[in-house]
Amino acid sequence: MKSGDLFFAVPGTKTDGHEFIPEAIGKGAVAVVGERDLSGLPVPYVRVRNVREAMAHAACAFYDHPTSKLVTIGVTGTNGKTTVVHLLGQLLPDSETLTTVRVEEEGLSCVTTPEAPDLQRVAAEALALGKKFFAFEASSIGLAQHRVDGVHLSCGVFTSFSRDHLDFHGSMENYLAAKLQLFRLLPKGGLAVVSVRAPVSAVYKAAPHARVFTYGPGKGDVFAKDIRCHSQGITFRIGGKFGESLGFLPFLGVHNLENALAAVTVGLGLGFALGELLDRLAEAKLPPGRLAQFLSPSGAKVVVDFAHNPEALRTILSGIRPRAKRLILVFGCPGEADRGKRLLMGAIAGRLADLVFITTDNPKSEDPRSIAAEIAAGVAEVGGAWAVILERGEAIRWALKCARAGDYVVIAGKGHERYQHLADRRQAFSDLQTVQELVSVSPK
Repeated sequence: MKSGDLFFAVPGTKTDGHEFIPEAIGKGAVAVVGERDLSGLPVPYVRVRNVREAMAHAACAFYDHPTSKLVTIGVTGTNGKTTVVHLLGQLLPDSETLTTVRVEEEGLSCVTTPEAPDLQRVAAEALALGKKFFAFEASSIGLAQHRVDGVHLSCGVFTSFSRDHLDFHGSMENYLAAKLQLFRLLPKGGLAVVSVRAPVSAVYKAAPHARVFTYGPGKGDVFAKDIRCHSQGITFRIGGKFGESLGFLPFLGVHNLENALAAVTVGLGLGFALGELLDRLAEAKLPPGRLAQFLSPSGAKVVVDFAHNPEALRTILSGIRPRAKRLILVFGCPGEADRGKRLLMGAIAGRLADLVFITTDNPKSEDPRSIAAEIAAGVAEVGGAWAVILERGEAIRWALKCARAGDYVVIAGKGHERYQHLADRRQAFSDLQTVQELVSVSPK
């Protein structure tokens, strides 16, 4: 906050921005926008129905609607958003593309969809840099909180749909409705790229005038077949309405092949040649904290991944299970979030891992022991083996001590994150840095 700013009094879950109006004015705010009936302020006050909605449209106007002058691509879905946006930044011409995939490094206000002023600012920066394409993550919470309102969308992507964020949305129906808001932003002739595993029919209803292309393994307008996994990646044959060709993905995970298909389908829908896209895909890299692999001194393989909901955890463990002599898992569940998924994720862990170290993952104001007990109940329900070590670094150390050659250690939930969110502070912590310090071996 600085002198000359316009202050938006955003109501929050714990604190209300209206309480900070005097402080904002004291720091130089020249006007205030809020939802309460207020009078007697020494600066102009505008009352609106929804502050976030007003803030989004004000940000669009302030930055002169930059997304209308870019090919703007929004990516939603329970899993895969970051990876697809990251791949789009590599498959579309690098000199012409800007993405928000690393919002922490960009100094943005959240870890997925930036707040509306930040989103519009970054889009304006892309335009000023001469970029033609702008890709961003559109989370369900970001959409519900109007962060994407006013965006001139050229393409919407729907990667997957499974349980997550029910503490915020309350039901799967509300969760889906929030995601579909992205596709309602598409103009006539806009591009919708949808996984065959996502609710395709719902997208058709939300964007009846869009061009809809589906993708997936084995079926879709763009599909992969003859899929073969190797130590260095995945070979496949891509087919569908845009032609057929051989492709190579230089990292593992069939779910990542699906993410790659999403990015390729966007490129095809925007008019790029299949061969050009596949050539770039063969050189692509995953974002930090997604399936990052290391080799421990004992010969065990270590994988750090952001898998933080039931489907993501099931996917990564199922993919590694056939290759592992023993599978050791380190994970936890966040505090102040969907409690229902703790039992589910515990059961998934107990079925697929030989040993589960239950630890903390952004407990916030909740008692970490209570969170761990709810996860442990799920592990016990399926007869799994577990230990609770609440200090996350210590849990990782114990997992690595237990591992031997041929074993896999999966450290799930935080991926690229660099902090633990506690009740009263952010505490510096990185799974990637911790593993690198313990194994003293560069990523594979």
